[in-house]
Amino acid sequence: MQNFHLVPYPEQLVVTSGYATADAKISEKENSAFKKESYHLKITENEIFIEGDKAGIFYAHITLKQLRLQFGDTLPCMEIQDAPRFAHRGFMLDSSRHFLPKEDVLRIIDVLALFKINRLHWHLIDDQGFRVEISAFPKLTEIGSVRGRSHFGLVDEYKNNCGYFTQTDIKEIVAYAKERMIEIIPEIEIPGHESAMLAAYPEIGCQNAPVEVVTTGGIFDNLICAGKEESFAFVTKILDELIELFPYEMIHIGGDEACKRKWRACPDCQKKIKELGLKDENALQQWFVIKVQRYLKEKGKTAIVWNDSLRGDKLPEDCVVQMWMGDKDLIAEFAERGGKIIQSSTESFYLDYPYAMWDVQKILNFKLCPDFLAGTDAIIGVECPLWSERVLDLDREFYQMIPRLPAMAECGWTAEHARNNDSFIDRYTSIDAYLQTQGICGAPKEYWNISPKLAEQDMDNYNKTIYTPEYSAEMERQEAMMAIEREIYGDER
Repeated sequence: MQNFHLVPYPEQLVVTSGYATADAKISEKENSAFKKESYHLKITENEIFIEGDKAGIFYAHITLKQLRLQFGDTLPCMEIQDAPRFAHRGFMLDSSRHFLPKEDVLRIIDVLALFKINRLHWHLIDDQGFRVEISAFPKLTEIGSVRGRSHFGLVDEYKNNCGYFTQTDIKEIVAYAKERMIEIIPEIEIPGHESAMLAAYPEIGCQNAPVEVVTTGGIFDNLICAGKEESFAFVTKILDELIELFPYEMIHIGGDEACKRKWRACPDCQKKIKELGLKDENALQQWFVIKVQRYLKEKGKTAIVWNDSLRGDKLPEDCVVQMWMGDKDLIAEFAERGGKIIQSSTESFYLDYPYAMWDVQKILNFKLCPDFLAGTDAIIGVECPLWSERVLDLDREFYQMIPRLPAMAECGWTAEHARNNDSFIDRYTSIDAYLQTQGICGAPKEYWNISPKLAEQDMDNYNKTIYTPEYSAEMERQEAMMAIEREIYGDER
């Protein structure tokens, strides 16, 4: 049986007799009655016929491109009926920890399009850098996008520590992605991971305490002050500009890893808790997140949050929760109320982790719907985050992405009945060869289905990039903070 080198594999492919001639006519018919992103591709000896909605026609051409990588101009005759399994098939680019310029982002978008990935979740703001121009608050980039010597692992480094995207850059990137059927979802962190923001505008933090842009990885206690009315006004002005820049349904507002030590000592936060009759600081975070979510809803936008934001009372079901770690009971309860989930488990989809932990086969074999969500239709998609503490440049970005991201794309696109995990590596090989001709080099083939011996070496190398004296001391400080959180609230970590 012919093994067609297609990733992700189509829902239905039937081989017919003969081969299309090199000059076979290509005809298209856009049909809005087709299911979103679906297409029909029929290759005969004299004609290549494509029908689908706008996105589906684009994806049919991606399928044709992959077939030509395998067969050249002499394509076997066949008929394909295809549609995605999930509506959300995403990749998260972290531009805060290390800044990649516009040209690099465009190259990443080309790779996403080749595998029918339709969402770019863009993590633009974190403790280590504020990377998007906001005209209302110029110091966010004047101060928040700049840091000096950094230490995220084995060596001190200066590469890609500074920089930001102008609004003109953003518009060009959004337009480029739109042509490739990719929606960009910006993320602004609320209320934690705010060191870069507070370095520029300390007045929206607790007690106006001075803060610096962070130069290491980890979790910090620099939060927006939820007790000040001006904090909400500040956030909404940023969101107003992001809404203009990113004309899509969803905006990510973070909500993870908010260590609340400063909130517990803040008169404004404690006053707000009493004023609202809230149980604790977790409830204060959820109140603030919901207030922002409602503001976005009034603007016609849907908020995405990390699952940490479920702690408190009940998150509205018209939020979308990105599931990464912990909070299983809260996620299950949210799903039972009709809430929707994006699957981004650290147990398979975090691409900053080494291949020793998650190689291609582990991603392909991962159970997308965990037992605690069985019987629900809560999961609307799958997404691979790639946090960039130890990703200094585009070459390392591609190394971590490829071919694990294509494996995730197959999980997100291909119907269960059409999946063949055992054939994935063979199907991907000719595509990988093409990517290498474009200067896009992923991990070596021996890492794709990694042996125990090589995995041990890979894990040792990974640990050496983390556990250095400077980094370990910082992590000890942060772990002490998180221990306080766990003791008080029993948070899953």
